[in-house]
Amino acid sequence: MLEDLRLRVRSLFHRKAVENDLNDELRFHFEQQVEKLVQSGLPPAEARRQARLAIGTQDEIREEYRDSSGVRFLETLLQDIRFALRMMRKSPGFTAVAILTLALGIGANTAIFSVVDWLILRLPPVAKAEQITTLEAELLSGYYNNGFSYPAFEDIRRQSTAVFSDVAGAMDFQMDGLSIDGNNQPIWTSYVSGNFFQMMGLKPVLGSFIEPTPGKSVDDEPVLVLGYTFWKTHLGGDSRVIGKSVLINGHPVTIIGVAPKGFHGIASLMDVQGYLPLGMGIVTSDAKKDLVVDRKPPVLAIFARLKPRLTAKSVQPVLNVIAQRLSTQYPATDKCKSLFANPLDLFSPGTDPSTSGTLRLVSAVFLILAGLVLILACLNVASLLIARSSAREREMAVRAAVGAGRVRLIRQLLTESLLLALLGCAGGVVLGLLASRSLGSINLNTTIPFVLDFQFDWRVFADAFCVALFTAAVVGIAPALRATRRNLNNLLHERGRTATVARQRTRSALVVVQVGGSLMLLIVAGLFVRSLRNVEHANLGFDPSHVLNFTIDAHEAGYNEVQARDFFQNLLSCVHALPGIETASLAATTPMSYFSFGEELAIEGYQPPSNQQAPAAGYNAVSPGYFETMRIPILSGRGFLDSDSPTSPHVAVINKVMAERYWHGQNPIGRHFANTADPKNPIEVVGVTADSTTTDITSPSAPFVYLPLAQHLQNQTPVTLQLRTSLPLATANREVVDMIHSLSPAMPVSDVQTMIEAIDTLHGPMLFQIAAGLAASLGILGLALAIIGVYGVVSYGASQRTHEIGIRMALGAQRVQILKMIFGQGFFIVSGGTLLGVLAAAAIARLVGNFLVGVSPLDAITYLGAVFILTTVALLACYIPARRAMKVDPMVALRYE
Repeated sequence: MLEDLRLRVRSLFHRKAVENDLNDELRFHFEQQVEKLVQSGLPPAEARRQARLAIGTQDEIREEYRDSSGVRFLETLLQDIRFALRMMRKSPGFTAVAILTLALGIGANTAIFSVVDWLILRLPPVAKAEQITTLEAELLSGYYNNGFSYPAFEDIRRQSTAVFSDVAGAMDFQMDGLSIDGNNQPIWTSYVSGNFFQMMGLKPVLGSFIEPTPGKSVDDEPVLVLGYTFWKTHLGGDSRVIGKSVLINGHPVTIIGVAPKGFHGIASLMDVQGYLPLGMGIVTSDAKKDLVVDRKPPVLAIFARLKPRLTAKSVQPVLNVIAQRLSTQYPATDKCKSLFANPLDLFSPGTDPSTSGTLRLVSAVFLILAGLVLILACLNVASLLIARSSAREREMAVRAAVGAGRVRLIRQLLTESLLLALLGCAGGVVLGLLASRSLGSINLNTTIPFVLDFQFDWRVFADAFCVALFTAAVVGIAPALRATRRNLNNLLHERGRTATVARQRTRSALVVVQVGGSLMLLIVAGLFVRSLRNVEHANLGFDPSHVLNFTIDAHEAGYNEVQARDFFQNLLSCVHALPGIETASLAATTPMSYFSFGEELAIEGYQPPSNQQAPAAGYNAVSPGYFETMRIPILSGRGFLDSDSPTSPHVAVINKVMAERYWHGQNPIGRHFANTADPKNPIEVVGVTADSTTTDITSPSAPFVYLPLAQHLQNQTPVTLQLRTSLPLATANREVVDMIHSLSPAMPVSDVQTMIEAIDTLHGPMLFQIAAGLAASLGILGLALAIIGVYGVVSYGASQRTHEIGIRMALGAQRVQILKMIFGQGFFIVSGGTLLGVLAAAAIARLVGNFLVGVSPLDAITYLGAVFILTTVALLACYIPARRAMKVDPMVALRYE
């Protein structure tokens, strides 16, 4: 086969040499046949005649050879391509508009697909990823949970050997402090079981991985495996780090390896920078001392590799048995109704299912909108090609008259459209790459190493290529069929008047669809923009202006709890003494940040109905002065005092929603509640605050608890220093950082930013900003395509009616009447498109309704505004050809064509 292919290629590109070889071979066979006939007794002349009759003419043999070798097809294809290139050079304006239109449509599609590919389609780079599953438990309370205790992990691993070839566990990521060669820096780590990398089927790019031994104690394996990106960016890709002793939160560990490139760990959208054995998690955090024996904390995500030929669904009976055993043996802690094995993807485990579902739905919406832009671009180019095919009908007729078949002509026109589509695809890929890189470089206002890897790979290329083929078929097939369908004699006798009413109607119908699709894009863009405006002007319940944040991790600097407590107390005293500082306080987290906390509660005097879940609330641990710093009003009771110390009774301040939901209008001050995980330590309510936005800007207010940081410091690392100041922010920033380092030179300070910047996260307005930006870009693109379409069809219609216009003007028609005639065509198209667009927008509005804030999916202002903009711009596009038509000289027009 390869030899055959080589010969075909040689025939194509070394035609002269091949022809010479063929002639030599034919001559040889001919002379051999003549010689044989002469030897049989025929005279030479008769022998040559007989040989020609027997072999045939050389021209016939050459044609048969070309047909049998496939060279003719390739030659014809090259001829078509060369002719298509000549046609493109002949009409540079048309070519540029068509390619740019397709490039914009394909580019939008490619950019959105690269994002969707990263969010939904791409699997982590582990061996046989389709065999990897994550486990999830359905609790008796009805909740779903993908966190398990270490003992539960061990039980599941022992009892599931019939269906899983291996089971590994990993703790969610956390920030630790890495000290290497005396330099301290934060590192986001994950604590994994010893068999984690082996189960994933990974190989280190350098060194080795954690051994598959239990590693329950730090003394067993105090080792560190670096993430590839961290190794390259923070350590310069230095291979000498292998074997180096470093400190993690003050504990010595040895770097033994580097994870492979492209593997970012188990956290969703996170780039884990280091991996440590689970045993290190025990000693680096006081909160996890009982990790290996305590069945309560759901700290581990469980990964399992299916045995060959098994599926996640087929192992369900075994998981049901395991769940029943756990629930029976440990009814107090493992209240597990069932276990499920879910396929591994970007969002599992560790991601709120609602978040992953929202991102999937958002991805689907924008993929639909980008696809619509591509369809509009295709319609636009198809409309242009139909117009151009009119001018080429006589050319097609002449070619048909000299012997070209219909299939041959269709293939020629399809070759031209495919070439246009491929060039548009190339431009679209470039635009898509630029757009996806721009999306990937979005500043998420955090030092957390998020991964937005919207890279170009074979899947994106396949998408772009398929889109190009689709585009070529859409924009090329209809003009090609139409151009070759007409009667040959009629065409040759039409003297150039090629336009037909039917063709103009086809173009007008295409533009009506374009206008409708563009209006729908504009309306959707308007809905997102209005939602963004509502989000940016929403009442947050606190005042973020003139507030600065500084994230400090004393644990990362090697401080224990007592040292950290003393440091923060000194820090607050010193910051308060700085001139221009109005208030200052500490908090475990900031509103709408990427970290949030929540607990199930047992509330005094409140019994949830049997059909409802246990009460729960989000919480934050804050120091005295927090409510003054954030300007959150205290409605009753008090805020926190310095006397709320670790040794004093535990107290809390709750928000208004919690007071109303669980105490039903009674005074909650002096009432108690407890964390269900720690029921022996009741917490007294000492104050009620107004509601404020805490976790998500779009979520309604929910029960929320503020706890004194002094009573919960051991669980909080890092901590954010917040201060309200009248100083210029840059000045206050510099003075406070200097103050922190004067107290502790090695103390790492991160996320230094204003409160306005701090809340601009994916939980804040950022997602709306991105969505509004994308929707607005697609809307503007659709509007531009609509203008081009309307202008093109009206301009073409006016040019085809030049003769008619001349007659009308010769008979006394006024210019204003010509203006009305041309505008009438544009008005008809715009009106039809507007009606179509409104109906389409109303249909898709239900899909995007879940992402709108403070605006109805059928918001009249948005609809009217979009209709006004599109109608105005489209009618302005009609004015240019109408104005040109009004200036037609009747004498020139009468001689037209």
